[in-house]
Amino acid sequence: MSRNTVARINLAAIKHNYLYAKSCVPGAQAVAIVKANAYGHNAIKVASYLDSEVDLFGVACIEEAIEIRQSGVKSPILLLEGVFEFDEIDYANKNNFLICVNSNKGLNWILNKDYSEPLTVFLKYDSGMGRLGFQDDTIVDAFEKLSSSKNVKEIVLMTHFACADEVGNMVTDRQMHKISSIYNALKKKYKFKLSISNSAGVLTKVYPSQDFIRPGIMLYGASPIDYNQHDQNLLTTMIVTAPIISIKNYNKGDNIGYGGTFICPKDMTVGVVAFGYGDGYPRHAITGTPVYINGSITHIVGRVSMDMLTIDLTNIPGTKINDIAELFGENVSINDVARCADTISYEIFTKITKRVYREYLY
Repeated sequence: MSRNTVARINLAAIKHNYLYAKSCVPGAQAVAIVKANAYGHNAIKVASYLDSEVDLFGVACIEEAIEIRQSGVKSPILLLEGVFEFDEIDYANKNNFLICVNSNKGLNWILNKDYSEPLTVFLKYDSGMGRLGFQDDTIVDAFEKLSSSKNVKEIVLMTHFACADEVGNMVTDRQMHKISSIYNALKKKYKFKLSISNSAGVLTKVYPSQDFIRPGIMLYGASPIDYNQHDQNLLTTMIVTAPIISIKNYNKGDNIGYGGTFICPKDMTVGVVAFGYGDGYPRHAITGTPVYINGSITHIVGRVSMDMLTIDLTNIPGTKINDIAELFGENVSINDVARCADTISYEIFTKITKRVYREYLY
């Protein structure tokens, strides 16, 4: 770890955030979303730590589920994108992987074979996301086929909010109306469960009565509700730091970085931090993106390079080579960095590269 670029991952904080998500929707089970390597936090580490507390985990595909199961994790695992091959259904059933049915292909695979044990199926309803799932004219037929099949022991009707992170958005209202209509119509004839809310839905309590919630980004300490609103009950789960490797004084008018895009407006002291887009920092982070060092907030100047970025140290006297800068974490919100890079916290978390050393706190 000679370069000393570190991502400190707090597993206890992830557990706290999971339990907080459950407290927001009393009585609901919570699917801990650990897809994409637990949003860059290490899926095996996170799942192993949460295994005794969690109701079930959620991943994108069976490959992610297999990796977690082979690590010794015992909890059920939900395949959010369903299965991609017919033979995966048997394997999933034998390994306690629950399947989302998102299309007619997946539906027919469930219906047209005998299985050793009946399945629990999460049936996806496209209520307005415009992505996976059955639409208004096919969802009831799909539900009824599954309900009458000997291969299915339980159905969870599932949908996904498109705009719950934008409070008051009319798309959410339309989705709520559709979900309620379908739910009430089916409830007259069938017994089934309901899964509606992602992190944004959990935090806004937009659909307070359901059987399964699916917290994702909130497990990792970031609020999806616009850039200025951070739920104070969420704990920071990743702190990314790197050392100062150069400090120089520059004169007014000097250029800093590729393209010479930053021109010193005055005499300045500039530090070089050993962290760049090759480590996962967003290349498009603008001049002014916050960085924390030695008890003060400063900011990036100039373009982010592959292995380095430059920060203004003019007003932080006494900073030395090897002093540690925090790129995001406790003192710099990842959402603030994301805003300055015209991206989202999800993308930054998942792009931290393998050359950044991971340190785990329990």
